Amino acid sequence: MSDLIREDRENVKAEHGFIVRARAHVEIRGMTEVLSFDENTVMLATTSGRMTIEGRELRINILDVREGNVTVDGHIDSVYYPDDEPSDRPSSLFGRIFR
Repeated sequence: MSDLIREDRENVKAEHGFIVRARAHVEIRGMTEVLSFDENTVMLATTSGRMTIEGRELRINILDVREGNVTVDGHIDSVYYPDDEPSDRPSSLFGRIFR
């Protein structure tokens, strides 16, 4: 395989999708950035828009920014896309302070 084709494949982010397993494990692909996270909320930018995961005792176990993959474990209460929120608004406390 030529180096040019290999480089193009490496730079392409995965198409967005996710799988929830037993409300305790979420595998996400197509992630472009972790916007904020704590034990109750994980907010991600994906190739399909902003994504929010809410629950309890959440933790990010695998974070592969190059491939756009992330896994979150804990008790998953909801996964949604907050389309009505402005995307340029800083979502974390530090984001609002250092804006």
